[in-house]
Amino acid sequence: MLVLPNHHPVVLAKRLATVDALSGGRLRLVVGMGWMREEIEACGADFETRGRRGDEQLRVLRMLWDDTAPGGASHDGEFFRFEGAMSYPKPVQEGGIPIHIGGHSRAAARRAGRYGDGLQPLGVAGDELRGLVALMREEAGRSGRDPDALELTLGHSLSAVTPEKAEKLAALGADRLVLRGTVTADLGEAVDELSACAERLGLSGS
Repeated sequence: MLVLPNHHPVVLAKRLATVDALSGGRLRLVVGMGWMREEIEACGADFETRGRRGDEQLRVLRMLWDDTAPGGASHDGEFFRFEGAMSYPKPVQEGGIPIHIGGHSRAAARRAGRYGDGLQPLGVAGDELRGLVALMREEAGRSGRDPDALELTLGHSLSAVTPEKAEKLAALGADRLVLRGTVTADLGEAVDELSACAERLGLSGS
């Protein structure tokens, strides 16, 4: 997970593709536009235009990960300009690294529909969540993309998730759960919490 406006997309494309290659195609990226003005400005971006900047960054990442012509990729946008760029290695995953949009705003849902592979909302539930998912899929359709191909990732506590809660989240459309553990410096406690969760969910190995 990263705050996208804090990074230059040409450098980021290469870094992410390298991680994807080293991991055998296991990388999934979640990006947000950021909320802390001081952080974004310290990284050289304008806070007020971070949304437009992020949209352009997503387009640039996709372009650099695609197979390029012998002369490389060129881009002339509002925030980034380059000619003949060749970015290697390419991601291992077909179609490039999956990019999920994090956030709880309608802008995040629209961004996921236009450019993302899914939405990972924060702190929303019920009708608000259903509204964001519907907006994501509507925006995908308006952009000529397949709405049903987009995923929804939801979070839950590692210590509190149960099969019933997992089924309820799946009924809301969740394709994936990201489970957060209890903050601890004790490795044994962390392992025990993870093992207990796996047992509750029927994921323990035989």
